[in-house]
Order: sequence, then C-alpha cells, then structure tokens
Amino acid sequence: MARSSAPCPSLHAVVRWTVLLMGWVWLGQQGQRLGWSVASGVLAVALWWAVRLMFEHSRCIGRLPTHATVLLGAITAGGALGVAGLAASTTAHALLLALACVWALWSAALEASEGHARCPGHWAGWPPLLAAGLTGLTMGAPDLLATLGLQPAPGTAAASALLCVAALQLRVSNACRVVRPASHTAAALLPQTAMGLMMGTLWLASAWCATVGLPASTMVGLHVLLMAVLPGLTRLRALAHQLPHGAAQVLPLTLVLLGAVGLLWGNGSVQGFASMGLLALAWALHGGRFTAHGTPQTAKQTTARPDLAHRWAPLGGPALLLTVGWFSPTLGPQALQSAYGLLGACALAALLHRAVCAWRLRHSPLFSSSSTQRDPA
Repeated sequence: MARSSAPCPSLHAVVRWTVLLMGWVWLGQQGQRLGWSVASGVLAVALWWAVRLMFEHSRCIGRLPTHATVLLGAITAGGALGVAGLAASTTAHALLLALACVWALWSAALEASEGHARCPGHWAGWPPLLAAGLTGLTMGAPDLLATLGLQPAPGTAAASALLCVAALQLRVSNACRVVRPASHTAAALLPQTAMGLMMGTLWLASAWCATVGLPASTMVGLHVLLMAVLPGLTRLRALAHQLPHGAAQVLPLTLVLLGAVGLLWGNGSVQGFASMGLLALAWALHGGRFTAHGTPQTAKQTTARPDLAHRWAPLGGPALLLTVGWFSPTLGPQALQSAYGLLGACALAALLHRAVCAWRLRHSPLFSSSSTQRDPA
C-alpha cells in the first residue's frame, strides 16, 4: 500500500493519541468520582482498556467508514458532557461504564485504521506531545476559567475537545484502513500491561503520593508527559530505524524487569519515577519502528490465527488492574507493587526461556552441522 493513501497521517496520529490519553485520564478521574466503592474507582478504565484490546485488531471495526467513527466520537463527547454533570450514584456509574465501552470502540477504530501510513520525519515525535498538551489543557481548563470568573458546565472542556477531535477525523481518508496483526509475545504484552497499570492507576496512585507534596493533577500530568515524551524520543532520526530481532525481544523484557525491581526495592519518589520511566521506555521501544520483523518463521507465527490462550492473554492487563483496585483499600500501594512484581517475575521467566532456547539452538545437531559445513577447514 502506498504511503500516500492517508493524506494526513500526522493529523490522524494526533487524533488517535488524544483519544487514547484522554481515555486514560478522564475516565480514571470520573471513575474515582462516581465509582470509588467499586474496585477503588478503576472499573471504568479497566472496562475501556479491555474492550479496546478486544476490538482494536478486529476486521469488523477496521472496516468502519469514517462517518461511523466520527459518530462514535460525537456520542463519546455527548456522553462525557452528560456524565460529568451527574452526582455520584449507581446510575451515574452505570452510565460511565456504558460511555467507557463506546469510547473504547472509538479508540479501537482509530487504532485499526492507522494502517501503514507513517508521519513524516519532522512530525514523527510530535503527535503524542500535542495530544498530551491538549489533554492537560482540557483537564486544567475548569480551574483556569474559574480564575477568570467563568463557570462552565462540568465536562464542557472535555466534551469540546473530544468533539473537535472527532471532527478532525473527516480529514483522514478511508484508504488507510488496514488491520494490523496482534503481537502475543511476552516482549509485547508485558510492556503494554505495565504501561496500562501505570495509566490505569493514575488518580489512585496520585493519592498515595500525597507525601511528595505535589497536587494530584500535577502527578497525573507528569505521568501523561512521560507516556507522550518517550515515544517521541524513540523516533528521533539519530536512533536506529530498527533493532535486530533478538534485541527487540530482549530489551523491553529487561527494562520491565529493572523497573519492577526498582519499584519493589523502595518507596522513594526519585526511585519511583526512575522505575516508572524504565517501564514506559519498555513500552515505547517495543512499538513503531523499533519492532523487528524477525525471521520468516516468526512472521508466519505472528500472522497465524492465535489459539484461545493467546487470544485472551492481553486481557490479563485489565484483570490485573481490577485486582489492584480491589485490594487497594486494604493493601494500599503494596497492591500496585505486587502487580509490578508479578510482571517482573514474568519478564524474568521470559528472559530465561529465551536464553534456554538460544542455548539449545546453538547446541543442536542441525546448527552444529551447518557450522561445520561453513568451516573452510
């Protein structure tokens, strides 16, 4: 497919990133406000995450026309305006969960329609930064307008931003609709799960970090900036366009392991930010241009129809987030630390498995015979 099939790949990337970041931040905030008694308020984010994972590689969602995705965006904007104005109740929480499902379908449609279009070199790292800036401006708009003596209805800023983003989709061509194959390797799932845990517990963890002396909104903004800056930095022209297949698998797992060890080692703020940075870097390095194609055999395994275990493996992230929310009232920050400890153990097991497989391959009779044939002696 030609790269020119999508006339505005940069614009599409900004739309996709904005919908993604605002989903994490806004749904998490409303979940804390409306559903604190259910899994510490992370149920809406976990549901949004799970539905998005289920549909982002679906051929049905990838075939939706542009006007259908714009309609999903308009419904999401209207739902955000309505839910934000409701008082905390069971009905309001149920409406938030329904909105999370619609929002997830919209985000999945944008992910599926990314196709093979890539941003130009000078635009490669800017979409996530612009999306983070728009998300931060949207979340801070109520306080800013209050200082000017204006009091808009709750949710007006978020709904307006979402509606504008939905309208921008009209500039994106249907020709770029390509469903990308899902990656079910540990090097793909563990960094995604670690990043999802970080973003899913934004408001919950900010309450635990009150001893740092920073407002909750500032802590959330720092995490969003971390999620946006690292993908931009990993797309700099000074870096390699693509890592070798082995490095592309080992490096994310190593970063996840180091980040998990750092979080388990202590509770210092500097150590916590450094560990979160390692986890975010693992997620950023695995995506985009740093994902190696691998050998032909690996490519066949990637495009093959996944079995039932692989199909449901990505949903382990939302399930782990719900578990953290469920045990947070009794365990506090240790619930999140234990979850990252589990991810670190999985990363260590995956690294050991790769090491054993590499050792067996080097000492297999087929490898030895091929090496002997190439030996001029």
